[in-house]
Amino acid sequence: MGLIKTILTVVVIFTIACSQTANTNINDGTSKINDNYPRLIITEDNIDDLIHKAETTNKHLYDLTIQLADDFIEEEPAQDLDANNRNRRIGESLPSLGLAYQLTRDVKYLSGAEKWIRAILDVESWEGSQNLGRSSWVSGLAQIYDWLYNYLDDDLKKSIVIRLTKEAEIVKNTASSTRALSNHLLIETSAIGTVGLILEEGDPNRERFLSQANEWTEYIIQNAPLDGSWGEGVQYWQYGTGYFLRYLEGAKTSGYHDYFKDYSWLKKTGKFLIHFSVPDKTTRVINFSDCNTDLYLPAYLLYLPASKYRDGVVQDFALEIQDTIPHKLSWMDFLCYDASVSPIDYKSAEMDFHYFEDHGFVTMRSSWKEDATLVGFRCGPAPGHANQVKPERVSHRGYGPGHQHPNINHFVIYANGTWLAIDPGYTKLKETRNHNTILVNGKGQAGAGEKWLDYMAFQNREPAPKIMLTETRDEYDYVIGNAGNIYVDEAGLEYFERQLMFIKPNIIIIADRLKAKAGSSFEWSLQANEIANIEKRASGYEVEKEKASLSMFPLLPSGVSSEVTERMLEASDVYGSSEYDQDEARLRTIKLKTTGSETNYLVVLTVNKPGETRPVVSINDGLIRIVKEGEEILVNHHPERELSTKILDY
Repeated sequence: MGLIKTILTVVVIFTIACSQTANTNINDGTSKINDNYPRLIITEDNIDDLIHKAETTNKHLYDLTIQLADDFIEEEPAQDLDANNRNRRIGESLPSLGLAYQLTRDVKYLSGAEKWIRAILDVESWEGSQNLGRSSWVSGLAQIYDWLYNYLDDDLKKSIVIRLTKEAEIVKNTASSTRALSNHLLIETSAIGTVGLILEEGDPNRERFLSQANEWTEYIIQNAPLDGSWGEGVQYWQYGTGYFLRYLEGAKTSGYHDYFKDYSWLKKTGKFLIHFSVPDKTTRVINFSDCNTDLYLPAYLLYLPASKYRDGVVQDFALEIQDTIPHKLSWMDFLCYDASVSPIDYKSAEMDFHYFEDHGFVTMRSSWKEDATLVGFRCGPAPGHANQVKPERVSHRGYGPGHQHPNINHFVIYANGTWLAIDPGYTKLKETRNHNTILVNGKGQAGAGEKWLDYMAFQNREPAPKIMLTETRDEYDYVIGNAGNIYVDEAGLEYFERQLMFIKPNIIIIADRLKAKAGSSFEWSLQANEIANIEKRASGYEVEKEKASLSMFPLLPSGVSSEVTERMLEASDVYGSSEYDQDEARLRTIKLKTTGSETNYLVVLTVNKPGETRPVVSINDGLIRIVKEGEEILVNHHPERELSTKILDY
């Protein structure tokens, strides 16, 4: 029987292969072998439509998918193959072979899929980076099993199911089950859920896996930030959301459950990416938390919600970030792009100012033009305000946002294509001193000191940090951030309120009010890097880069001392560009130091393009006078006003 079965398989494959005139010919859609498979994203009901899209509206994305699949089948599995982070791409790329075969029936994609399937089945352990590597392989293998079910050898399918069941059980028993605000649980949920979806009816593991995945999915959805943002930053937003969307769409197309209709976070989250993007490059972002500024951002992360919620603004931005070369998830770009959603120009539809009220992120830009100035600001609790006040937060271990930083009242400045006040990105140690905020008595904010933020220590400081006021006008944007009780007890701090006024298009005024329990030392920081030229001037500092410079004028307190320090920092993004690939770089910090039981800092920062002269800035009886390129700007400073009241009048 084995020989007959082998001969029949060869005949079927040979017949299919000979029916093709070219490797990328589109299948005519007449071969419907099994009513039960495929069921995940590709189904019997939509395969004809996908074939049509591959020839018409989605052809450019189909071509990228085929390029990805062609490259992947040419690659040979490593002899020492493992499931660590460096090999997550195998699980992420694997479905491209199943999609390519579904659309072309070219036998090389089936053969290539079998090669990779057998290679990963032969790996003894799929342990890798706290289930992340394992989940990648589980999700990818389950997806391609579904798509190639009718064409794989029965013995191979049996081996796949046995291994997927074993690995999904490990994920189920060891998952980060409380971390609703971390990429980990989204990815683990997607892995066991996808396995549940592909198992046969009657398999007892199907219901166990789906029941657990459903419980975690509802937990993730119910505790998602109300404003569409993600506290762990854009990089971990794209990572976790990418897996989760694949599972949610599979759950819907298989008929198991439609989670999209009640997922309010997903309806809003496209705005998170839009407003965190810099003016001149849509895949460069404000890199708060563990995040690089230049990112891999697959467009399907926005194509899918744009399609579900008919959102033309999100669709427009998705088209902007669409890559023109193949990437490991090009197959999802193809599957999720819905050409019937008409794009609406996001630059016209979105305001220059955006406040993410749950997490306390504020973005302010002078315009959407490429040479615009962008200011980012952060002041909010780690899990978001809604989750911070939930009685069950402590028993749920704070929902797990470990990739955040202790950087309340931190800001960044980007102008004319240049980072001027930087965030160093993914740092090996989370420390307040890495950011554009303040140290008190040499101490920073709770949760610092380890590879990941101690988010429970961060969250347990009450009152939580909070944005007290936001205001946007044609002339300026304004924000007030109150740090609450976020500083460790050793700092001895009673309050720290930061007020930031962004006078468009290129002036930022920082006004800080601090009070300590006793005489203390205060240290105000502005972060730069070694590719910036920092010059001390009689009236402050000049931070110069090729495309722009930042003039810094410390106006208060009187008698403040200053210095520029340098130290090597293990971090991913000190330079703020993918042109520099380093694990360690030199961070340069301008420090303004003073002492006392309380103090008021007042610092004016101006962005200058090449050829512009350094402004003239002064203060007299509370009146700030700024003369820049022949224009005079006057701002009143009223530090005696009550907390949470504007102290800068423009």
